[in-house]
Amino acid sequence: MSFSTCLRALLASLALALAACASPLLHYQASDIPPLQLAVVGQPPVQDGRARFRTLFCGLAAHEQTPGVDCGKLLVSLAAEPREEDPAPLPPHDPRMRILLVPGGVAECFEDAELFPEAIPRLRALGYSVNTVRVSGRSSSAANAWRIAAAVARTSVPPDGRLVLMGYSKGAADIMEFLVQYPSLVPRVHAVVSIAGSVNGSPAANRYAFVYQALKDWPSKRCPPGDRGIAQDLKREARMKWLARHKLPDSVRYFSVGSMAPEEEVARAMAPLEAPLRYMDPLNDGQLLFSDQLLPGSELLGYVRADHWAVALPLQERWPILAGNSAGAHFPRGLLLEAIVLRMAEALRERPPAREAPGTPSGG
Repeated sequence: MSFSTCLRALLASLALALAACASPLLHYQASDIPPLQLAVVGQPPVQDGRARFRTLFCGLAAHEQTPGVDCGKLLVSLAAEPREEDPAPLPPHDPRMRILLVPGGVAECFEDAELFPEAIPRLRALGYSVNTVRVSGRSSSAANAWRIAAAVARTSVPPDGRLVLMGYSKGAADIMEFLVQYPSLVPRVHAVVSIAGSVNGSPAANRYAFVYQALKDWPSKRCPPGDRGIAQDLKREARMKWLARHKLPDSVRYFSVGSMAPEEEVARAMAPLEAPLRYMDPLNDGQLLFSDQLLPGSELLGYVRADHWAVALPLQERWPILAGNSAGAHFPRGLLLEAIVLRMAEALRERPPAREAPGTPSGG
């Protein structure tokens, strides 16, 4: 590592220490403020679907008798959350659904970083097709779009089925890029779900982009460099400029699940990222601000009380020192994913499958 890189790392550490000691700019609790969407002018607003999702999440927890689950705590109650007066029962599962999971940045570089490992076997046992798209962990979203396109094209969807793309962290941005780059494949996609998605990028990426840059030539058979565009892609200005130039297709339904956690429930290894974010806004998940995680025009399902890793990855169990937190909090990822799938099954019954455009691959 060069002297200039080491100097920047030292200065960043000093800035971090100062930020940690400084009083936060904002002082409020989650219950004091409603959901906020930081949106580019011209993008459609987010709709509030928190009431129904809370019913599904809590109903599923009660039905499965999940031990130690307090849904009132695990789904953060931001201000002005509506309540269902006469909630409908849990919908039936719909195994005709095809689910493609798109992981976040550098996921392929770590063997332990698979998405929802405890939930996928259960969903498959219920009849769902669930697969993970192998995107390039160190590449830009533009470079990963073709990998998603290939996965969408080869996924066999029955005539009355539904194809749902779920993007975690940078995976949400990768999906957005795919939808714009490959319009001929868009009719195959019925819904997109962002889970702690880096829709607007993150101030943390701006601060620590030099770390990614320093590792751009890191040799690894498991973690090839790709186009080395990950650092630039996660910057706030890059994502916001992209949103200013593009609009997502109207034929797809969009859903967002955000995440946030109090300081004591954020992974120890995430502290260098979380401290400057907390200085800006107490409602963050250690990597993203809560107002940066919502897809334009989506239905907000809710904010879960989990840090950016705990919401989707098994790192806390596998790296207890680094990914654990001082509060000893755990988040039931399997319950979250199944609740999302139930909401998809319910919501997509309201809309018939889109007809594929002529010449669109039928999969196989």
